[in-house]
Formats: sequence, structure tokens, C-alpha cells
Amino acid sequence: QLERTDDARVYTKNSCGENEWIAVKCQVTAADSNMHQWVNHLGKTHLTMEPHIIAIYNTLRQARHPLYTFLRQTTRDTLLLNWFARRSLASFEPKAFGDYQSSVGVGQFMQLIEKMWSRYSFFEKTSLPNELASRGFTEDVQIPAYLYREDGMKLWNAIGGFATDFVDEVFDSDEAVASDEVVQEWAKETTDPDRG
Repeated sequence: QLERTDDARVYTKNSCGENEWIAVKCQVTAADSNMHQWVNHLGKTHLTMEPHIIAIYNTLRQARHPLYTFLRQTTRDTLLLNWFARRSLASFEPKAFGDYQSSVGVGQFMQLIEKMWSRYSFFEKTSLPNELASRGFTEDVQIPAYLYREDGMKLWNAIGGFATDFVDEVFDSDEAVASDEVVQEWAKETTDPDRG
């Protein structure tokens, strides 16, 4: 649909000519690409991680905590990239690059990111198995060569195993994690809406 009315035409391969169908596919691809780059990549990746990275620097790095050794590489350069994006792609200045690059502009994409965040649950949505299940793509659903799921789950399990092994080297029990003052300060700063 291109119009926002109840009786708007729905475009399908069988309801339009070849050139019109190509144009429709181009529109959908452009919209999907913009949503992916702005909401999923910028919003769910870079901007979502920023307060967590600042908390890592304010707590784990300051205390030279062993967990910083692990997290340092996973957050490397993100703050610099975010800083640069705010001054170029996602700038609110007149004639911002993002206004020319996208169909709706920086302000509207920031509204879409804000809407996504208002419904976002970090622990439910950032898990690949949960994300796949929310769209009906659990491992029992047979789809030939669904490499996003197949390769993604291999990576998810490998990274999860590595992270678990690393944490198990630092802490011998859940009680040790709960009693680590630096980790608790990190968790507090990460979850405090007034601090990040």
C-alpha cells in the first residue's frame, strides 16, 4: 500500500504490470533498508549500547576489574562512531546528511527509534533465540538454507560459551558476583535512568 486509507490499493505481483511491480519492490527495499540502518543498527546497536559503555568505563575500567578485559574489545570504538554519527549522519543541523540519505529524515527516524525503545525489553529482545521465536523461526521450523538462523545460532552459542567460561574464571559462584561491589556499581549505573 502507498496510501493511508482503508481502501488503499494493495500491490501484488499479480495485480500490477512488470514495471510497476519492480517499482513497488524498490520502494519496499528502500523502506526496509532505511528501517534496518536507522532503527535496528543505529537505534538497537549503537545508541542502545552507549549508556552501558559509559557505565563500563565509569566502573569496571576505573577499578581495573577483570571483566573490563572481556568487555573492552566488544565495545571498542562505539563511542567514537556515535560521536561522529551525531555530527554527520544523525545530525539535527540544517542540511544534515541523514535528511538527504533517507526518505523521512533524521527527526522522524529518531521518533521511530524512540518508539522502538518505549516497547523494547533488553533481556527479551537481544537474545537471538528469543528474537527468532518472536517471528516464528524456531529451530523446529524447517526452512532450507536459513543461514541467518543456522549461522547466527552457531555464533550465539560460541560467544555465549566463551562469555560463560570467562565469567566462570573470574567468579566461582553467583554469590561472588552478587558480592562484587564493582559489578554491582556497574549494574546500578547501567540500570539507573537518571545516569544513562
